[in-house]
Amino acid sequence: MGEGTYEGVLVHVRAQPESGCRGELDGNHDPQALWVFSADSCGVYGMSGIRIAHAGRTERLGEIVISADSGDVNVRGGSGMLLRVAQ
Repeated sequence: MGEGTYEGVLVHVRAQPESGCRGELDGNHDPQALWVFSADSCGVYGMSGIRIAHAGRTERLGEIVISADSGDVNVRGGSGMLLRVAQ
């Protein structure tokens, strides 16, 4: 359940183990602001044929690669991306 504040809504991030998506990072249990994303958002939404080829957690640390099944990746204006940073 989200926690309302004057600045917005904060939620506890949840994992999606079946898809390999993590929840809390480095033991951070604090509620977080996730903009329009849900607490267990993971992957690419609304862009068929597009996937995250490399999430930046292994070699080439911090580099995120988005790829298309065919052709070029076209990220249109107004698209959103949630980037969580672990320190």
